[in-house]
Amino acid sequence: MKTSEQRNIAIIGGGASGIFAAIRCAEVAKEKNININIKVFEASKRFLKKVKISGGGRCNVTHHIFDSKDLVLNYPRGKKELLSPFIKFQASDTVKWFEDRGVKIKHEKDGRMFPVTNNSETIIDCFMNEAEKYKVQLVTQSNIKNIRKLENGRLSLLINKNKNFIADSVLIATGSMPSGYRLAKTLGHTITEIAPSLFTFKIEDLILENLAGTSFTNSSLTLKIDSAKEFYQKGPLLITHWGLSGPALLKLSAWAAREMMHSNYKAKIIINWLGLESINEVRNMINNIKNKNTKAKIGNAYPIKITKRFWLQLLIKSGIKKEKNWSEINKKEFNIIVTNLFSCELEVLGKSRFKEEFVECGGINLKEINFKTMESKICSGIYFSGEIMDIDGITGGFNFQNAWTSGWIAGSHMPLKKDI
Repeated sequence: MKTSEQRNIAIIGGGASGIFAAIRCAEVAKEKNININIKVFEASKRFLKKVKISGGGRCNVTHHIFDSKDLVLNYPRGKKELLSPFIKFQASDTVKWFEDRGVKIKHEKDGRMFPVTNNSETIIDCFMNEAEKYKVQLVTQSNIKNIRKLENGRLSLLINKNKNFIADSVLIATGSMPSGYRLAKTLGHTITEIAPSLFTFKIEDLILENLAGTSFTNSSLTLKIDSAKEFYQKGPLLITHWGLSGPALLKLSAWAAREMMHSNYKAKIIINWLGLESINEVRNMINNIKNKNTKAKIGNAYPIKITKRFWLQLLIKSGIKKEKNWSEINKKEFNIIVTNLFSCELEVLGKSRFKEEFVECGGINLKEINFKTMESKICSGIYFSGEIMDIDGITGGFNFQNAWTSGWIAGSHMPLKKDI
């Protein structure tokens, strides 16, 4: 027998975390025979927009790290707070959740995990089928203008300009939308400093000219901001039309998000293109090439791990003519080549962003959230999940994992009856 009194749940935001929370909420209500009415209010015309475009339309659902202590290390902000939630629901639970519903997940060499179909619509269809199965009501073009706490402890939502919905529990899962921060502030919450978290670097330099699409499998990057703060990353790097991108650089941008914003996105980046451990390794490598190719033109004999086009640009930057024979290269020129391979210093002039990589750092102050339930410590009945909190992960499926975990925990607790 279901309890006779209906429990109303409002979820603000029809993205990954909001929809996932709604489904979990419905599951718990069914398990516990709770009479429930769940409405998901989405301001735009479509649900799950980020899910659709993420991972180039493949949807990078999570990352292949199945140890919670290792998983949290990929969050520049929220690492400490996420440990306990991840023990309850982590990446392996995400994979099982989807596979239990007929969606098989695979992992790639870099650890990113995708549906085997390589199509984000597979994930969207799964969510929509689950929402329909549990009779979750999905309502589009619904702007929540205000949330007001009533005397009986319930919450009144003003929708658009003239509609109201009275809820027992409200989840705010609006991602980095300003409307979510505004609602939270009106309920007494503080918002930490907001800054872009995943972005590429604008760089203009001879060494990058006409090389868009050139990649390096294992570069080392050191970012120096205001000659004081330093950040380091290692991994794949990509030259673009406007500068640099790729996994290593996007990770660097996440860890240095606020510092880069404060410096107006001006900084120095030092690149070890081959990721070799010491300058002596580079020196020995170039010396071997020189000794084996004394009569060859320098433009035609170069390290096998870089492209000829990149090598020719490196020679231009180094002020060395490609027609010269290796035997003609003097000590000074040799050292310039070694330096430009091992510690090439470039000026960062600004940032660029991809829509699919749009992530913000900053949000609800984490001290104001109970991470056992995702409920507000300031206003009972209000819950938070996903990117609206001051939590962000590096690129690779970590932001979605935060969305699933926090949504699952919020959804697990919102249906439960409280004494008001």
